[in-house]
Amino acid sequence: MHAIRRNAIATLLRGVFGVERLRASQQDVIDSVLDGKDTLAIMPTCSGKSLCYQIPAKILPGTTVVVSPLISLMKDQLEKLHQIGIHATQVNSSLSAEEEHDALDGIRSRRHEIVFCTPERLAQAEFLAVLGQVDIALVVIDEAHCISHWGHDFRPAYLEMSAAIEALGRPPVLALTATATVDVVADIGQQLGRPKLNIVNTGIYRPNLHYGVVQVTNAREKIGAALRLVRDANGCGIVYAATVKAAEEMLHALLAAGESATIYHGKLAARERKQNRDLFMAGQHRIMVATNAFGMGIDKSDTCFVIHLQVPANLEAYYQESGRAGRDGEDAVMAGFVEPA
Repeated sequence: MHAIRRNAIATLLRGVFGVERLRASQQDVIDSVLDGKDTLAIMPTCSGKSLCYQIPAKILPGTTVVVSPLISLMKDQLEKLHQIGIHATQVNSSLSAEEEHDALDGIRSRRHEIVFCTPERLAQAEFLAVLGQVDIALVVIDEAHCISHWGHDFRPAYLEMSAAIEALGRPPVLALTATATVDVVADIGQQLGRPKLNIVNTGIYRPNLHYGVVQVTNAREKIGAALRLVRDANGCGIVYAATVKAAEEMLHALLAAGESATIYHGKLAARERKQNRDLFMAGQHRIMVATNAFGMGIDKSDTCFVIHLQVPANLEAYYQESGRAGRDGEDAVMAGFVEPA
């Protein structure tokens, strides 16, 4: 049985995904899912988490539902799947009425192997009724740490996912995240109603990320040191600040020094945030100065450095933010500052 499965996976990898072989961690997650186990995969950025549900989606009979916290993440995944000929669709607030009608019709007629949606959409009775007309093979929770970090405060729909999954006939669940503490792991299991998740934890170490700390005595010295780091660094990068004020001060210093930089924070108008993000992602600005609002959905593979002007809220936030560098596998530099107590 397993030999037949491995042959099917190998054929898919080469013929559909253009990949020669799976990493051991990917194989472990895929085997767990294909064995019908509720699974939590904790895998570092760039470790190929998407294949862990895309391969099962091609093998398992029925539809795979992928719950994602950000529409930008869905669109990115959807485009990549369409490029390799996998039938997939999205259902979220970005669609026009006609687009949504076409997407729902495609789900009902079983045209799509993978369906992306937000937690809010999964919680809607009308959408569940559509999904209830097809066999759901697997429910995937992408960026699963958000269940714990956002579920209680910012995204109440996360708290309704367990009931929604039950309404779909209790299909197996695959939760994916790059980092999760013991408490977050327990919370994910509790909120999904799956306390006995099979956990595949491959660790968070990425050998191409190089971390350093710079000691400074005051804010002015920090700005100067950050400028030197930016000038000495190759390629593009992100400078994170804990507050809007600190971000704006850093931006002004960079622009005054002749650097190509833009800014992203929650107090900007949505249109300006999108414009600045797009300019950075397209390589028209070398440096993005940002608060933690510049977060998930940011996948610029050639990011060569990440600088933190202040210490992030917790270690997980630091890992998520620093992990946006070096996604192309090349060496990348991380820097943070320490001031006297």
